[in-house]
Amino acid sequence: MKKSLLALTVLGVLAGAAQAQSSVTVYGSLDGGIRHLTNANATGDSVLGMSNGIISSGISNSNRLGFKGVEDLGGGMNAHFVLESGFILGRGAFTGATPTLFSRQAFVGLTGSLGELDLGRQYSIALKQLGSYDPFLYKFPTIVPLAFAASADPASGGRFNNDIQYIKNFGPLTARVEYALGENPGSVGNGSSQAAGLHYESGGIAVGGAFTRRKPLVGATYENNDQWLIGGAYATGPYRVALGYIDEQQDVGSAKAKIRNLWLGGSYNFTPALKLTGGFYRTKNTTTAGVDGKRDLFIVAGSYALSKRTDLYLEVDRAKFTSAFSNQYTASPIGIPAGAANGLLSQTGISMGMNHTF
Repeated sequence: MKKSLLALTVLGVLAGAAQAQSSVTVYGSLDGGIRHLTNANATGDSVLGMSNGIISSGISNSNRLGFKGVEDLGGGMNAHFVLESGFILGRGAFTGATPTLFSRQAFVGLTGSLGELDLGRQYSIALKQLGSYDPFLYKFPTIVPLAFAASADPASGGRFNNDIQYIKNFGPLTARVEYALGENPGSVGNGSSQAAGLHYESGGIAVGGAFTRRKPLVGATYENNDQWLIGGAYATGPYRVALGYIDEQQDVGSAKAKIRNLWLGGSYNFTPALKLTGGFYRTKNTTTAGVDGKRDLFIVAGSYALSKRTDLYLEVDRAKFTSAFSNQYTASPIGIPAGAANGLLSQTGISMGMNHTF
């Protein structure tokens, strides 16, 4: 009997130790908002809705439900994973043009003294670095065009499938490299993506850049897509300012299509709870025929934190663009009317709602 009790006690201690070495966290964000948008179609009609786009359903923040886990392997090493699903709050449906269970993230990895290695569906390096240089810190992702600028694939929202990503910190400097497998028989390069980025952050200053080369299918041919990103931000006291630039070129046979994004903005915290943020975003595209188009977006938003997890928001935006601005090869910001070429060259949006995170 004594031996049995001793064995049970030892097993209990070992089980407790094993449980203490690993943990799983459930987290998420629920954004319930209403948005009114003018010139929502070619005939100039307005629309009033709760969901804003198929990629990310929330207005101020993307709705998500996620699971992340970490296991301590000893010696400063851990194993970790993230599984994250996006959903449309108004309908309870999955997001995405092709609804997928873990459409936002699904990866597993190791972290140790040599750095971090992750494998699976992940945010691209460009998307990760853009968040540090965005005046809105990736709020209002389906209104501000940066999430779509991070990837030429409109279905990805700045994420890569089959991605191998390595991250190493050198004090305030972070280096990132990635390779997303194309998985095309007979060719390693077709459909693949490679990127490298550097990000420095210290004393309220954040600055960095990244280069991404993709080889997407354009028509019946896999063509090169190159993107350069540079950005920076500075924060002190209640103030923060941020700016950046993205230049992207897509080969289409012997011609090139181009998209360039330039932005500048800032925020001010009147109180710990009350914050006002504004920004200007210019997107210019050049078609393979050499025709230039332009979209200018002005956006101002205020938020009031009821608690650390819940806030209220009010946002107003105005977009003006030329008839030549098109969705030629990359994802245009959601909300540009199909009738732009017919003279509907502006849109005004007003959004309000609440966001709760857990």
